[in-house]
Amino acid sequence: MQEPSWAVVATVDEPAALVISFAAHYLALGAAEVHLFLDRPNPVAEAALAGLPRLHLTVCDAGYWAQTARKRRPRLHVGRQKHNADRVYAATRADWLLHCDCDEFLRDGDELLAELAAMPANAAYLRLHMAERVQLADQPENQIFDGLFRLPFRSFDLIGEGIYGDDARFLKDGITGHKAGKAVVRRGLAVEMGLHAPSGRPVHVQSAQAKLLHFDGLTRLHYGLKLMRRALEPPSETKPRHGRPRMAQFTMMQQISADPAACRRMVTRLKTLTAAQVALLGGMGHLDPRPFDPQPALAVFGLTPDLSATAFDADLRARDAAFIAACGFDI
Repeated sequence: MQEPSWAVVATVDEPAALVISFAAHYLALGAAEVHLFLDRPNPVAEAALAGLPRLHLTVCDAGYWAQTARKRRPRLHVGRQKHNADRVYAATRADWLLHCDCDEFLRDGDELLAELAAMPANAAYLRLHMAERVQLADQPENQIFDGLFRLPFRSFDLIGEGIYGDDARFLKDGITGHKAGKAVVRRGLAVEMGLHAPSGRPVHVQSAQAKLLHFDGLTRLHYGLKLMRRALEPPSETKPRHGRPRMAQFTMMQQISADPAACRRMVTRLKTLTAAQVALLGGMGHLDPRPFDPQPALAVFGLTPDLSATAFDADLRARDAAFIAACGFDI
């Protein structure tokens, strides 16, 4: 039986080091196609990735949006993500398509292949588990991919305060981000690509092994800016896209945004673990301590981005200078 093929699509607006690492990682894992849509130009990433095999790089400038059916750029980033994912889904030659974000890295390509090969014929997609990167509170920020990974768990409402104290109100099932996972969708179905799953609630299988590592905030500055950007988004015209704990993060960050020290303390509490928390979570099986390192994948393609937190934040401040100035936020 022929091995299933899979592709990945992402719409990205991140510092070059992350974009380059994402592309190299998925190419090295064996993706048949990697489709990257740059939400705005990124000359450093564009130059570094030019000519890589199986990589399809598109800059979503005004000309790109003008030739779409919409004739203009969707207001919200989620609309732009969905449009680009639908475009790739209609055109891909791969058997399966993963739609994810630039800060989500598949742990193991072999595990994914094994699960795709075993998918029942009536299943439209494989839903991947999430693991959220955290760092150690007593260690300085060094490399952007350092850390370990906490796993969501259902009993968090019962024991969360015992682990995180009052900060438990900012977490859902033990993580700050989403636990919904991402979908690897079978090609050729009459569905639209969504952020977490295709339209229509089709039959799916929950992954047993394959996992996405979510670097939800590569640095403290990165996470703080992410919260501020969401806090300042126009109100949703339908139901909120985020749950109560995530909304509480947005509200708190906006309230303390004028105090850089308070912002940094908050992000540190949300995105790092003390030794005692590591011991508690690890003892309950809610941590994956295995490190993640994109360097071997980068080396395959001769890519050498600076993965230091210092360089990443410098790039972030340059790219988001207007937003930082407008909202008065920096840490």
